[in-house]
Amino acid sequence: MELKNLPLGETAFYRFEAAGEPRSVILLVHGLGEHAGRYKAWAERFNERQVTLLAFDLPGHGHTPGRRGVIPSPEKVYDTIDSILGEAAMSFPGVPLFIYGHSLGGGMVLNHLIRRKPSVTGAIVTSPWVILSETPPPLKVFLAKAAGTLMPGLTQSSGLKTEYLSRDPEIVKAYRSDPLVHGQISAGLYLWMSSAAEETLARAHEITVPLLLAHGRNDMITSPSGSVQVAGQAPKATLKLWNEGYHELHNDPLKQDHFDFITEWMDTLV
Repeated sequence: MELKNLPLGETAFYRFEAAGEPRSVILLVHGLGEHAGRYKAWAERFNERQVTLLAFDLPGHGHTPGRRGVIPSPEKVYDTIDSILGEAAMSFPGVPLFIYGHSLGGGMVLNHLIRRKPSVTGAIVTSPWVILSETPPPLKVFLAKAAGTLMPGLTQSSGLKTEYLSRDPEIVKAYRSDPLVHGQISAGLYLWMSSAAEETLARAHEITVPLLLAHGRNDMITSPSGSVQVAGQAPKATLKLWNEGYHELHNDPLKQDHFDFITEWMDTLV
């Protein structure tokens, strides 16, 4: 990990590099409250397949400075994604380039594909924030959106039930004890992601790159119905629903099958 000057400002940047020349390069965007360091073991699986994985901590997350759970500028997040993708294209000329988003990061990646139309070989999106499994009461949604406009930096608990992350109790235990993990979300971030999700559902047909959507049927954090709706519109989408999977498929007991499905899909494009 290094602190890198990116459009977001000082940002924690990670390189999980394959030995020798990579067959593919992935840029990963992580979920709410966590950090890219949690993907080290997952990245090593890709490294063994000669795939290099790049990642960064979002503002207010992990080692990146900022108030926890506050992302001041959505456009600068997209600028940062574009900047890293551009650098990767120059550093690895001719190597297939993928973007990968999970949960909050999955929602961001879907919206980024619509708004910025990056030049990538394909996109991998797991358990994206498109539709939440538990819809907040209408009054709470109204107040959150009002606060997002008037007081975007106001933070509150995300309400994440950590036992819903994975069926593996050791993963849940490690998450709860990780000092870099937090449970905060700002009103501005909630407003942005709610609007982005609505836009994604309305414009998913504009996602023209090959898209792999994977979701656990037992995800109690983000609803698999969101992935189903996006896949039904995106012309080059592949949808995989894992029957017993929870939210973090990469940390679920079925993670090897999930990994194999991703890499086999990637192999069809390279």
